[in-house]
Amino acid sequence: MELNLLPATVVRRQDLEKRRPFFIAAAACILLALLGWTAYYTRAADVVQRTAQTMRQQNDNMHVAEGQLDKLKKRITALDNAATPLITAVSDRSFWPQILEELNTRLPEADIWITELAATSGGKLLGAPEKRAGEIAPTPPPTVPPGPTAKAAAATEKSIDGIMVRGLYLYNSKQQEIVVDYLRNLANSPLFVVNLKTPERLIKSNSVPNDTEWAFPYELQLPLRKPVKLP
Repeated sequence: MELNLLPATVVRRQDLEKRRPFFIAAAACILLALLGWTAYYTRAADVVQRTAQTMRQQNDNMHVAEGQLDKLKKRITALDNAATPLITAVSDRSFWPQILEELNTRLPEADIWITELAATSGGKLLGAPEKRAGEIAPTPPPTVPPGPTAKAAAATEKSIDGIMVRGLYLYNSKQQEIVVDYLRNLANSPLFVVNLKTPERLIKSNSVPNDTEWAFPYELQLPLRKPVKLP
């Protein structure tokens, strides 16, 4: 039987001495953990800082590129403004050849032909004396009702908004219907606005076919889809 006559304080001191290495190891582990987390956050802060710097540089480069693009856009706009009158002039130059080709292509094969062609503006002949210009009834072009700005512009700028076609058709089996056939053909044209529901607004003819005459006059008033501004 063993008896331990050491005081309790001495026993506790001895126990603490035995546990000291474990306490030191635990403290070392905690210290290493703190050092590890410190290194991790330091590294992360460095990466974030470098990434932010890179993004700032890229942002600065993009601002420079944006400024260059703005200059190019302004230059393109200026070039477009300078080119628009030239494009319009080229388009206007081909206006009458296109009109003649369209009228001739859609003309029936026989018994009808064109004798006169003229431009109209607001239903009046252009380049004709007042007496001659009054022979054609006003036929407003079928466009969407303009607003106040468009009305003011239309009052100051005249344009060719229609074509007056006059011609003759021979005494034939269809008689005046041949003119209606011509109008039906023109309804498929991309240049004219032809409403077949109201052909009487576009066809004008004062003569009635008879056995004493060999040809009879007709007149077509054809509104344009895209009016052409007068110089």
